[in-house]
Amino acid sequence: MITFKAVERRNPALPETAPKKFYPLVKSTGSVDIKTISDELSDASTLNSVDIRAVLFGLEKSLLKYLHEGYTVKFGDLGTFRTSVSGTGADTADALNASSVTKKRILFSPSPLLKRTVANAPVRKVQDAVPAPAPTP
Repeated sequence: MITFKAVERRNPALPETAPKKFYPLVKSTGSVDIKTISDELSDASTLNSVDIRAVLFGLEKSLLKYLHEGYTVKFGDLGTFRTSVSGTGADTADALNASSVTKKRILFSPSPLLKRTVANAPVRKVQDAVPAPAPTP
């Protein structure tokens, strides 16, 4: 389940004089690490969690290697990782060189299955914890 809280913000498309409104902001349930995932996968298979962790670390290493070499990495039903660059323009193609690149980043394109999974996830509003009143002296 995806949980969110209400956050008051200005609409950036409207002038600063427009009143603020409340918008949803995802509230993370927490994080999960490779150990937790490998233990869970181990319980569902005949492999032990150490073997699964070794495979996951190898997968991470391969992903980094292939992205570094400029490959697009298709990650099954999760999606695709690829690199992208931004840079300064040049008047001619010959004037454009490696120093024209000002930013490098990784882009992730989710698969249709991953998009459907998130689109179909239930959503629930959560209340922020109200701080306890300060004790009176």
